[in-house]
Amino acid sequence: MSSIAAMFHLTGFALRRRLFGWQALASTAVALVPTLVALIAAGEIRSGNEQVPKPYELYGEFLAPVCLYCVLPFLSMLTMLPVVGSLYDRGAIGYLFTRPTPRWSLLLGLYKGGLLAMLPIMLVASVVPALVLMPLSHGIEFRFWLQRVAYLSAILWIGSAAYGALCMFLGVWSKKALLWALGLLIGWGVIAGSLTGPLREISLHRYLLGLMRNWLAVDNAWTGFFVPDRDPPSSVQAVLVLALGTLIFLAMAVRAMHKRDVL
Repeated sequence: MSSIAAMFHLTGFALRRRLFGWQALASTAVALVPTLVALIAAGEIRSGNEQVPKPYELYGEFLAPVCLYCVLPFLSMLTMLPVVGSLYDRGAIGYLFTRPTPRWSLLLGLYKGGLLAMLPIMLVASVVPALVLMPLSHGIEFRFWLQRVAYLSAILWIGSAAYGALCMFLGVWSKKALLWALGLLIGWGVIAGSLTGPLREISLHRYLLGLMRNWLAVDNAWTGFFVPDRDPPSSVQAVLVLALGTLIFLAMAVRAMHKRDVL
């Protein structure tokens, strides 16, 4: 089997397993968290609660950060870690490695399949809450809602590529990938990426938050707890850093795949 054929075969395999199997239920549940918040807020708005922010502001200033701080890291772990981890657990990875196909093409195929599975689920997180709140947003034109939803979807997709590559590396490199992923995506990502200190500069979360600040005008300190970034990255800088991080983690995953025992 050629490298390209093997890549496409594994892309389809990973896509089917992560998007159409029962495993997708947990991912969908995580993606629906912003929708649950939107439904609660919609009920409060209909009841006349003036303390609830306007729907358009609520979507950008609260639900968008919820997607970045919670949905993106957990969805990346739920989707990408089992893509390769399950093959090691079942011993199926040994069958793949004995095929006359470069290992990089096998890993890239699995990564592409997992990433494609995440994209529509990320749309659930960004689009459905907007559909709930849009009818209550009087005076805001549809094109402004469409722009906000498109920007949030783009940020989540870019983040999926970077966080997915990190999870792919951890799934190949360690037998305790979930613990490492929690430490890196939540500790190094959400927490360190939102506080001052040297770890913030190299945290992927900082650059995703920079895109959210630039594209959605979201304050860095939406919770009132995290420290605002005094020198936030530009959109170009953020995209370049996230793209570079994606490539680095994929390269590390390929290297780890050559070193790790298949048993």
